[in-house]
Amino acid sequence: MNDSKRNGLVLAGLVTTLLITMLLLPQPEIGANQSELVLTNARIFDGFDVHESATLVVRDGLVHSLESGAVNDTNVEVIDASGKTLIPGLIDAHVHAYGPARSTSPMFGVTTLLDMFRPPLDQMAMIEARQSLSGTDNADLFSAGYLATTSGGHGTQYGIQVPTISGPDQAETWVAQRLADGSDYIKIVIEDGSTWSSLLPTLDEPTVRALVSAAHDHELLAVAHVSTLANARMAINAGVDGLVHLFADEPVDAEFVELAREADIFIIPTATVLASVLGHSGADWLTSDSGFGDQLTAMQRQTLLQRFPGSDARRNAWPGVLASIEALHAAGVPILAGSDAPNPGTAFGASLHHELKLLVDAGLSPVEALKAATSVTAGAFELTGRGCLQVGCRADLVLIDGDPTADITATTRTAGVWKNGHPVSLERETPKLMQEPSGEVVPISFLDHAAHWMASSDSYMGGDSTATIAFVEDTLKVEGALNPGFPFPYAGAMWTPGEQPMQAVDFSGMSRLRFSLDGSMAAYQVMVFSGDMQSAPARLEIEAGDEIIVAFSDLPTVDPSQLRAVGVFASGQNGTFQFEIKQAIME
Repeated sequence: MNDSKRNGLVLAGLVTTLLITMLLLPQPEIGANQSELVLTNARIFDGFDVHESATLVVRDGLVHSLESGAVNDTNVEVIDASGKTLIPGLIDAHVHAYGPARSTSPMFGVTTLLDMFRPPLDQMAMIEARQSLSGTDNADLFSAGYLATTSGGHGTQYGIQVPTISGPDQAETWVAQRLADGSDYIKIVIEDGSTWSSLLPTLDEPTVRALVSAAHDHELLAVAHVSTLANARMAINAGVDGLVHLFADEPVDAEFVELAREADIFIIPTATVLASVLGHSGADWLTSDSGFGDQLTAMQRQTLLQRFPGSDARRNAWPGVLASIEALHAAGVPILAGSDAPNPGTAFGASLHHELKLLVDAGLSPVEALKAATSVTAGAFELTGRGCLQVGCRADLVLIDGDPTADITATTRTAGVWKNGHPVSLERETPKLMQEPSGEVVPISFLDHAAHWMASSDSYMGGDSTATIAFVEDTLKVEGALNPGFPFPYAGAMWTPGEQPMQAVDFSGMSRLRFSLDGSMAAYQVMVFSGDMQSAPARLEIEAGDEIIVAFSDLPTVDPSQLRAVGVFASGQNGTFQFEIKQAIME
């Protein structure tokens, strides 16, 4: 479905979206209104074929011409790319685009992101941004918005209010709501936790079939999260268009390969996150052996060095993943490149290059791996004009010092990036949410990081309370309703410091929270989530006031070195509520 048709269908969501457009990360104009760019003497991979010693001309954000040989006379400055390779801006087909995802990724040549789960609070702004050909340092974003999961199922564990689905009769309404949110495709979770030694409720086959049918009725792709061979078969039989993970419980068999081939589905293996889950993380390669080296930010290094629990015990399963990718590719099943960043062992932008390396390790040629991150993904998701450097394509360009068509690891030697024909700054900045290596403690204003706030309530633990949030100037406004159905109903706003919800960040040295709260309820709670994911939050009852101080010393279970989230919630009596937060500081 093209953007113009979708925009006509999502007008119902505009009013809500306008209230929270401040969640959109900044999109600075880059330099002057550059209308023409010429690169010559380059080896050019156009998304499909390789052109030796060619010239690319960009005009007004689009590819104007691609010709063999050196440049002809021109009135603009020409970039001599001798010894270098020009490729389309890369597409990461599986991320969770929280925090700095859009601003960090282009520094590593990733100019388009396909998000597989994020609250769609700013989705209308994302649609508008990706239609523009203006200069920007941010990647374009396409998103599933909320994922389709059942109550208590995978995706509900992060404290985010997720609209769940419990049966096939709800599928049409659920999908229509996602279309109103601006979702670009529908992601369906089929995850019982058995591969990871846990037990989760999940959607049944009739519900999956109904979701796929409803998505197709609305001209949307339906993709599925799976982690077992059995659930992958079920998803394909239900009619999904693609799998956004390769399963890891056992290698593919000939029957499955034929099923996938005949169904004409695509698969995003997310090999880099499976490598992390199975004890073969790419952290060492990216931090030491790749061309990125010290270009990685402190936050990227932190997510790369994080580990999944029990990963070492699963190391023997890793060869089966590579063998499965090889068998699927040999049978002609389209393989797309996606990282699943920023899960443990991954990082925005950088990990897509590890994914490319792993695809080559699994039997794809370097050119086939490049296609998996450009034209093949663009074709599967109908991303017209992306993943290509042919006439009329968007001028998202990556210049590489070397030849990735022969050695895929050369993609980590980035010499230049252009978004819409405008140069992207490759300067790395230490994220403001991280302390300096010296250990200096710098107070942090929560409200300066709007994209890290989200509505949260007891709904993700089975309750029925609701909340919505909006930023108005320097104030976070929260409203909702406390409803019976949970032992201690709560609803409000939660701030998560990491690149994805509930990701631990080291704030050693911080000692307290300080903020003001004005609201209609008599009682509120502060919850501080820290330690491992299974740790219960520390709770403190508070009342509204001009200066509320929450000392960590009064909450002995709080571990600032592994801070995951801070929530401020209405609590107490049932009913509607509203409150405002100002001057929220951690110091």
